[in-house]
Amino acid sequence: MKLIIGLAISLTLLIFSNNALACGFRLDNGKLLRCGMNRIELLSLAGEPVSKDIETLGVDTGEPVKGETIETWSYRLQGDMGGQFLVSVSLQAGKVTAITSKQQSRL
Repeated sequence: MKLIIGLAISLTLLIFSNNALACGFRLDNGKLLRCGMNRIELLSLAGEPVSKDIETLGVDTGEPVKGETIETWSYRLQGDMGGQFLVSVSLQAGKVTAITSKQQSRL
């Protein structure tokens, strides 16, 4: 029984620690893009994005309701290891909520 409880706790900690680690990208200068930072911090560290996409999500209930706006900023950045990456940063209410990256193929 103690083994099962221990495994369940370990699995829970592993899941939450992976989610925390997944929301970041380390630049070649050692600086870290991370969830929770605001738009100004992102611009300061990564500069202007290559492109910006804005989408508003909402449900039509027949009454006027403001939708939720999600911005996605796309970058081509040099990572701390492994060369160039295509990086997408999602922002909601001016805060970074998600970061995804894909390494570009090396020659």
